[in-house]
Amino acid sequence: MKKTLAVAVAIVFVLGLAAPVFAAGSMNHSTEYHMDGDIDITKQVGHLCNTGAEMKQVVEGEGEMTKVMDTNQVRGVLTVADDQDWVTAEDAVRNLTVTSAIELCAPPKTEYTSTEHVYLEADGDFPGWWFSDATTGELTPAMYYQGEEAESTLMDQIIDDAIAGDLSADQLELFADGASAFEILQVEGSDEFSSVTHNELTDQIWAAQVEADPGYSGGLSQDFEAAYGPYYGDHIQELQGVADTFWFTDADGEYTDEYADKVGFASGEDYVGNYFNIDQFARTSQGTTQRYIDISSPWSGAYLHEDMTVVGTAEIDESFSMDNVAPGAEAVPDWWDLF
Repeated sequence: MKKTLAVAVAIVFVLGLAAPVFAAGSMNHSTEYHMDGDIDITKQVGHLCNTGAEMKQVVEGEGEMTKVMDTNQVRGVLTVADDQDWVTAEDAVRNLTVTSAIELCAPPKTEYTSTEHVYLEADGDFPGWWFSDATTGELTPAMYYQGEEAESTLMDQIIDDAIAGDLSADQLELFADGASAFEILQVEGSDEFSSVTHNELTDQIWAAQVEADPGYSGGLSQDFEAAYGPYYGDHIQELQGVADTFWFTDADGEYTDEYADKVGFASGEDYVGNYFNIDQFARTSQGTTQRYIDISSPWSGAYLHEDMTVVGTAEIDESFSMDNVAPGAEAVPDWWDLF
């Protein structure tokens, strides 16, 4: 018990020192739980792309638990230190279980299919028909943040036209009757258009669940930081604080809106970064331990997937780091700023 209290005091002390750095636009929450009985906790920290990630957690069951959790939220960054140990009651009807899932805002590796559709007119005995030519590839960071490969389908185009009032009466009638996109577009003689579809390769999820059997113990510790700064396209040249993101430069470092052979990225001095780092320890002396990891990066091309279930005794100690883009110089305080 003394060790747990000492850890809690140390964490609160560190956060207290760091508070001036995040004084503007921050939210901090420090909690220490000592519980014995029928426990039900549902918790969410962060709000996906507002804070770079979000963490959802459920604690439920019967037993005794000690839990220390400290969180800090600023625009684009979520920091969490969470540690809990417990013993399920010997006569428990519900095993004491902790489920924790972290979802990242940082986009995954994504494949795209770009399809060109061309209508070939009837010729002699051959009826008219649609010819489609598809190409596939992988979205680069430039494609993500420039919107060059925004997903669209033929029916999306028709719905947008209907809302804008650009469909003819005949097209609207076909649309109402559930006709295909090809049939609707062809009414007005459209004979060439394109569509793009996306396939995200990972869910950008890091999750763990530990369930201790009656009379046995469990533990889950997660210490992580996730960041994802906003992006505003390729025409921002002035840097104006945390909202600034990337601008595009040519090989010589000059601003350009042309896609040269070499297109570089540079983060503004206050850019919060694009990364996810976590240390995790999950254990149970007897019970069920599950882990699900599904994360990838379009920057490095890296991919990690694991789906694990252990029934019995388990101890998993791990560290993970995904550094897509470093934060700007002003986003990381100098060590003396803590004093």
